[in-house]
Amino acid sequence: VWAVAVEFDILTVMKTLLVSILFFMQLSSHAACIAQNKVKMHAKPDPKAKVSWVVGENMPVLEINKKGAWYEVQDFEGEKHWVHARHLTWKGSCVVVKSLVAKLRLGPGQKFASTDLGSVKRYAVFKKVGRDDDWLKLQDSYGQIHWAHENNFWEPREYSRVNF
Repeated sequence: VWAVAVEFDILTVMKTLLVSILFFMQLSSHAACIAQNKVKMHAKPDPKAKVSWVVGENMPVLEINKKGAWYEVQDFEGEKHWVHARHLTWKGSCVVVKSLVAKLRLGPGQKFASTDLGSVKRYAVFKKVGRDDDWLKLQDSYGQIHWAHENNFWEPREYSRVNF
């Protein structure tokens, strides 16, 4: 009799777990980078839809939805766009300047001199190739290395959330 009661409790737990999984749908967002220059992002998942923004290579986006071969993405300003999968890459990491100006340095810290570029304006994009504490090691489109404080940049963060 005791074995039957334990078996019933395990069965109840399994059913509750299954119902919970079905009831609570987990949603994920993934970081991606635009893979080419002059990529047209659209208002809808259709190449004939209104172009909402044209962006360059390494612009970071946050993937929030998918419909066929199209991804709905969010940019650093919170705007949503649709982009075809062929224009996205999930290899590596990229960042965009979110402040009005970001100072670029030769090393990780204010004690280092400025790079030849000196500073860059909002919307400038880079590959992130490393970090040292709160300093990002960045590579520009010419392959030059720069360091900048992370507060000046937006890097999409992957996350999962549970809807109730």
